[in-house]
Amino acid sequence: MTGPLTIASIMPKVRVGQIELFYKEDGHCEPVVWIHGLGIDHRVWGLQMPRFTPHFRCLVFDNRDAGQSDRSPGSYTIKTMADDAIGLMDALAIDAAHIVGLSMGGAIAQELAIAHPARVKRLVLVSTYASSDRRGADVLNSFALMRARFSREEYARATTPWVFTHQDYLVPGLVEAVTTRFLEDPYFLPADVYARQVEAALSHFTEDRLSRITAPTLIVTGDDDVLTPIRFAKTLHEQTPGAKLAVIPGGGHAVILTHAGEFNRLVLAFLMEA
Repeated sequence: MTGPLTIASIMPKVRVGQIELFYKEDGHCEPVVWIHGLGIDHRVWGLQMPRFTPHFRCLVFDNRDAGQSDRSPGSYTIKTMADDAIGLMDALAIDAAHIVGLSMGGAIAQELAIAHPARVKRLVLVSTYASSDRRGADVLNSFALMRARFSREEYARATTPWVFTHQDYLVPGLVEAVTTRFLEDPYFLPADVYARQVEAALSHFTEDRLSRITAPTLIVTGDDDVLTPIRFAKTLHEQTPGAKLAVIPGGGHAVILTHAGEFNRLVLAFLMEA
């Protein structure tokens, strides 16, 4: 059961199937589950939590093979990770929640909403996709190859332009600050673990099932996202019943960071419509 009880900030793990997932929970009232993307962990939501915890019970967690969660015992799919998220909700007695998914996390959120419609109050899909294409597969496979062959700094320099826009590079110190944090990340994924995540991300396909999503849905994208281009958001918008599309001018793949204020206003307004 979920209720108005305020949840103190805690950082435990909970067993879901064969693995333990690391999570952090804070806030009160209706729950919101935040699902991160490929190669990162729950800390990516750092600019969202202070804005949302006064209004919602926020649950962030590390996917399998990410952050402080356990490494997967083998390969897996987006559906596997959606089942992980449901298992975490079960363990924390969350009957239903708003679900926010970023990039690969948006793919996980789609699978969750399709398979478990009663568990999703409202759905927010950010910088994400309904299926991979040949170009996207080549991009992610090249990332995996660079992860195996480049130094961490070389990898960061090679992949950062896919995440940040021309305008982002003009913000003094932004890209360098993010690169520094990346280089100092204690939870940087080894090449083999990252490759498993890439394989899972590329397995995603919901284009033939988006019509099954029953939750009110908001799709958020930047108009300058070259990693998950706006055409992916338009496909999601066209095929998800009643979905709303919000395009953030000048936003790239890292729109939750570079345009956090606008992103937070859009999502907070949408969730508070409930």
